[in-house]
Amino acid sequence: MRKLSLLLISMFVVTGCGAGGGSEGSSSSNTASTGTNVVNSGDTNIGGDTNTGGSTDSSFGDTGSYVPSNPTPEPTPTPEPAPEPNGDFADQMLAAVNAARAQARSCGGEMMPAVPALTWDYALEQAAFVHSSNMANYNFFSHTGLDGTQPADRVTAQGYDWRAVGENIAAGQKDIDAVMTAWLNSPGHCKNIMSANYTQIGVASVLGSSGSQYSIYWTQNFARPR
Repeated sequence: MRKLSLLLISMFVVTGCGAGGGSEGSSSSNTASTGTNVVNSGDTNIGGDTNTGGSTDSSFGDTGSYVPSNPTPEPTPTPEPAPEPNGDFADQMLAAVNAARAQARSCGGEMMPAVPALTWDYALEQAAFVHSSNMANYNFFSHTGLDGTQPADRVTAQGYDWRAVGENIAAGQKDIDAVMTAWLNSPGHCKNIMSANYTQIGVASVLGSSGSQYSIYWTQNFARPR
């Protein structure tokens, strides 16, 4: 029986807060007082069937850009608050990410040096939970929420005052080891995990509903606070 899995990445390296600032190393524009960012993001779609032998067929999408909407949007629909964090999940995910960051690695042929460990942040976890819940309950797979929000919007909505934000998402991977392997094998996702621009992380996985295409949906949020 075949199982489907997907990954998407969105990377944002932005100076300033969620309501203002410009992008580093990419084109940007700002308005003076209202603070509108134009941030380049790279979405890499990796689709295909994964059998019990572990082989994966992949196809790569293209890159685009987005303008973050209202810095304090109301997610639509709004899921229930995240349950009390499962120490095992948070500890295991944080350990897996920090183990990856502790050693230099190639991300699609680009050598990434070892970088300092991240710390867990519950606002980032809640933003991840909101997005994983919406994808699981409403059967879609995208960085763009049903209400048009982007990763930076969702992080800002949780009260996180950020200088840099990034997001990895995935669907169908059965556990932390599987999703981390998939992310690290994808150049863009790997670069998010290995980025020295981020100092904190929050991650959530939510089981798909009865009508969902995938059995589980993952969101991994990275950020650096102001």
